[in-house]
Amino acid sequence: MSTLEQIRSNLAHAGETLAQGWRHLWDRAGDALTRFTPVPRRDSEQKPDEPVQQQGARWALLAAEVVEDPDHVEVRVEVPGLDAADLDISVQEQILLVRGEKHVQRDRQQGRYYLLERAYGAFERAIPLPVPVDDGKADARYRDGVLTVRLPKASTARQRRITVEERP
Repeated sequence: MSTLEQIRSNLAHAGETLAQGWRHLWDRAGDALTRFTPVPRRDSEQKPDEPVQQQGARWALLAAEVVEDPDHVEVRVEVPGLDAADLDISVQEQILLVRGEKHVQRDRQQGRYYLLERAYGAFERAIPLPVPVDDGKADARYRDGVLTVRLPKASTARQRRITVEERP
């Protein structure tokens, strides 16, 4: 095999490996890909952080885990860089909606950015729930960038074990 043919083969293999990696990422985390929409300021004065918000990433991964036990569904969502007050949580049908707004946290007024991969602005993440839940009794907490929502199952969704009696 000539050097040129070997380079072509290696490039084709690298391209297929990269495509396979993207397909795997999309299959496993495609729903976590969340759009961030920059929120315009209400006042006419432009703030120093506005260019950062406008130039930042428009998409980010907000990874989630959904765990079901006999009585509850627990959802954990990675949403770093927020305050608990920046989050709005609701349940519509069997979907947990996590909405929020991530603000630019800029301590410095001088210097310039060379890398802007973090997303800023308003977002909404929809997470399907495996069973109907009683959202009126939900419990939510936010700690270390992880939102944890514990939702009791609706009485119709709870599994009950039925004992079979043995009769002669």
